Amino acid sequence: MKRALVGMSGGIDSTAAAALLKKKGWDIAGITFSLWDGASRCCNYDDIMDAKRACVILGIRHYTVNLKPLFKKKVVDYFIDAYISGKTPNPCVVCNAEAKFAGLIKKADEAGFDYVATGHYARISRIKGGFTLKKAADKNKSQEYFLARLGNKTLARAVFPLGGVKKSEAKKISVKCGINPDKKESQEACFLREGESPYDFIQRVRPQKKTGNAVLYTTEGKKIAELGSPYYRYTVGQRKGLGIGGGKPLYVAAVDAGAGKVLAGGIEEIHRKRFRVSNLNMYVDKGKSGRFSADVKIRYRHAGAKARVITGAGAAAEVVFEKPQFAVAPGQLAVFYDKDTVIGSGFIE
Repeated sequence: MKRALVGMSGGIDSTAAAALLKKKGWDIAGITFSLWDGASRCCNYDDIMDAKRACVILGIRHYTVNLKPLFKKKVVDYFIDAYISGKTPNPCVVCNAEAKFAGLIKKADEAGFDYVATGHYARISRIKGGFTLKKAADKNKSQEYFLARLGNKTLARAVFPLGGVKKSEAKKISVKCGINPDKKESQEACFLREGESPYDFIQRVRPQKKTGNAVLYTTEGKKIAELGSPYYRYTVGQRKGLGIGGGKPLYVAAVDAGAGKVLAGGIEEIHRKRFRVSNLNMYVDKGKSGRFSADVKIRYRHAGAKARVITGAGAAAEVVFEKPQFAVAPGQLAVFYDKDTVIGSGFIE
């Protein structure tokens, strides 16, 4: 009998994943992580109790594990450091690879489970030399983007029961396990309080007392105005909050953390055709040439665009789009695709 430890957030998707494995005859248990004190959108006390109740209905064991120290180090500190360095972080991507799946596998080893499972909408495909990710059957919910930093050793032990399931079906399954069908889904940066911005979170958790307000410049270096907040309140592609009226719309084109500057330009100035990525995580071997064509997504809701990827020395690559793309933000994850299959990923420089 196959044995799996199922990460359960107390929500619709993870509960449905556990129920599907149970129905297939797997020996399973649920686990919920306590991640962050005061979180309102993920793994708070109510979520833990929802997960426990679902496990009682399913007739399976449930573990609660304190993952707060690891979560702070790998996710929260990374999140703040990225903004302070002028980048736009992607906490869900980092959390999956560095915290949640690490915690899942550690507990699975301790408790004697062969596999770990979650409620992500994604599929795993075996390929020459290992494994890779594929988009889920429900394309509107597919979450392989958020999993693209998982290594092959993790994918070898991972199970995604919702890979071939529609969201509507998952909701019906979870309702039978006592989950409110109208329960809100967790969003990115689930450790933020309700209505709290990343800037507000930084000011609350690690205030930068010596950092003054940023100055807004054009991309040509002409001063426009003094802004009402420090530079780390602004991200590439942002339009609202610049406090500038009249004239053509301006967007944040770049954030210069060292100088405390924010550079702004028109819509055409924040489209980029070429950029570099670092810390590559490749699933598919592209041979000695290191050059390949791919559809590249530069954020989760980006539709993806055709590009040429040129890998170089070390874990770095250059990406060249056929057509310039809007708001290529340093710090975000670029994921390379061959149709529905993930080739690899790297963080935008």
